Amino acid sequence: MHPLHSLRLHALAGFRGIERVFDAAFGSSLNPLRHLGALGFMMFWLLAVSGIYLYVMLDTSVEGAHRSIEQLSRAPWQPGGMLRSLHRYAADGFIIVMLVHLLREGLYGRYSGFRRFSWLTGVPLLLLAFVNAIGGFWLNWDQLGQFSAQATAEWLDWLPSFGGTLMRNFIHPASVGDRFFSLLSFVHIGLPLLVLLMMSVHVQRVPKARTVPPGPIGWSMLVALLVLSLTRPVRSQGGAADLGTAIQSLQLDWFYLGLLPLVNAWPLGQ
Repeated sequence: MHPLHSLRLHALAGFRGIERVFDAAFGSSLNPLRHLGALGFMMFWLLAVSGIYLYVMLDTSVEGAHRSIEQLSRAPWQPGGMLRSLHRYAADGFIIVMLVHLLREGLYGRYSGFRRFSWLTGVPLLLLAFVNAIGGFWLNWDQLGQFSAQATAEWLDWLPSFGGTLMRNFIHPASVGDRFFSLLSFVHIGLPLLVLLMMSVHVQRVPKARTVPPGPIGWSMLVALLVLSLTRPVRSQGGAADLGTAIQSLQLDWFYLGLLPLVNAWPLGQ
């Protein structure tokens, strides 16, 4: 037996053990591990609803973007502040559900035969989700967003197609204008539409694919996210972005931006 196949079977046995524990706790029909795809759709719609509200409230200008988001953060119990936190936690949930879903389908060997289409259309969704999440940091335009934008631009500039042109947009304060933020907003809205299209294509060949989780699972997840949003509201990192000042220290968001420190530690090609 091939070593990778043997490793997959051992990992599958462990995952099935976890599923049995969840079955015993919630029952097979309400085991969230058996509804990961539907939970992914739920997280997407939570992101869409909260994102539309935030877009209406957001000042899409260089000077006003961070200020308008901070105003929401100062009132976490108000609808705007709660939805700002819900938007972030739903994004976290979306990524986690996708990763576990990818792991589960891979361990069960559902990447060949008639399921190959779903596999090939599902894996790119993870990349699109991360790209869109990173764009959300830029829209916030705090110091974390500044670091993310500069490191990402430096990384992409290594590619011959860009050749150093991207980093020029983040050298000094005058480089970033209101038009740039309008473009970011457009991209941050356009990419989710592409994600929704690919999600719809992804489930086309899956028999009896569910896009809505069972009521008890969905409501429990929503309540958990709302409680998390109210008790641990999301805050900006390090104040407003300032391209004229080098960032000395920062609390990095390792969940989304964990690769970016390698831009400084490794050669760009590596």
